[in-house]
Amino acid sequence: MNRTTKIFTLALTVMVLVLIAFTGGFATSQIVFLGENVRGQQNSSLQREVSEMFSLMQREALYPPDETTATAGALNGLLQSNGDRYARFLPEEELKSYEEGMQGVFGGIGVLLGEDMGTTYVLQVYEGTPAEAAGIQKGDYFYGVDGETRDDWLISDISSRVRGEVGTDVEITMIRPWTEDSMPTSMEHPLGEPYTVTITRDIIQAPVTEVKTFDEDPDNKVGYVRLFEFNRRATEELSGDIEQLISEGVDSLILDLRSNPGGDLGQAIGVTSLFIESGPVVQIEAANQPVTEVLNVNGDSISKQLPLVVLVNGASASASEIVSAAIQDHERGIVIGTDTFGKASVQSQIPFRRGAAFMTTAHYLTAMGRTIDDVGVAPDIEVVMSMGDIANPDTDLQLQRAIEEAISLAR
Repeated sequence: MNRTTKIFTLALTVMVLVLIAFTGGFATSQIVFLGENVRGQQNSSLQREVSEMFSLMQREALYPPDETTATAGALNGLLQSNGDRYARFLPEEELKSYEEGMQGVFGGIGVLLGEDMGTTYVLQVYEGTPAEAAGIQKGDYFYGVDGETRDDWLISDISSRVRGEVGTDVEITMIRPWTEDSMPTSMEHPLGEPYTVTITRDIIQAPVTEVKTFDEDPDNKVGYVRLFEFNRRATEELSGDIEQLISEGVDSLILDLRSNPGGDLGQAIGVTSLFIESGPVVQIEAANQPVTEVLNVNGDSISKQLPLVVLVNGASASASEIVSAAIQDHERGIVIGTDTFGKASVQSQIPFRRGAAFMTTAHYLTAMGRTIDDVGVAPDIEVVMSMGDIANPDTDLQLQRAIEEAISLAR
């Protein structure tokens, strides 16, 4: 066994786990625990097979992996080998990018990312950013970054490549989906037409909220707040925005969680606590806890509990579903839109080497015990519309219905 092979032994052990799992699986007695105390004979066997596989790849693979790529790929393979589609390993640099995003300030192009159809697309283009100046639009799919083209980009892939030092350039190829009045020009790109732009990175202060008021009824002023994601500033900024609207004399509130992919569980509790004064928010069923844990309201509510309408759609996920379901369970407001995404699982960030492992460690039920995993939260009032219509107030039927209901509740 040469020195290079030894370096890869632990990291590539997971490759063998995945291969064997697909060709018959392990018996319970064969489970291998990675760590310092890997058991003798099993460890020896795995080391031998991993060494042989790595040597084979170095000899035969058209693109043999380097150490960094092989390690990250192997760890991701292990994390996902139990069918956990949300699990991933982030190396040091990607973890740094992720942490910056959760803080809401970073060097980048100015878009909020989502995943759909096995790849990454633009959920939101922030105003006044390089992405807006380059003509990138909500709904565009990522196809290539700096010459590397793929149709299965993960959010972490795009984030790590697009973010970077302020003032540097990144070349991005996007796909703009075909519209009803346009047809594909070739079968090479059935989803849409590719276009390429070069963007200079800038400091991005990602907005957490968007605030406005509606005065359709002179006797009932409606306050509106859209929450883009549940990062670590979500509760604080949402609370400040709502208090400002209350000071302006609004009679009701609309909380827009459409296309909000979720985020921090603690922020979901905090946001819910703004509208519900006491009681449970969510129930957690964790792998290492024999008893279901109930997480209750734990923060200050807003100063005036106004009539509330919540907007959701099929891209409202995770923390968005916790909040909207709690609003329903406590009969605190009306939920309008379409069924939500249906992601009722909790991913924990666990330090590993110089990066971090993200894995599903628990599932959650709604405040009153409803199961929504792979089902979603069904709205109280269903209003179906296309993603493109949300960007235009004149065609945003969900928002129009929300305004009507908010005015009705305030009367």
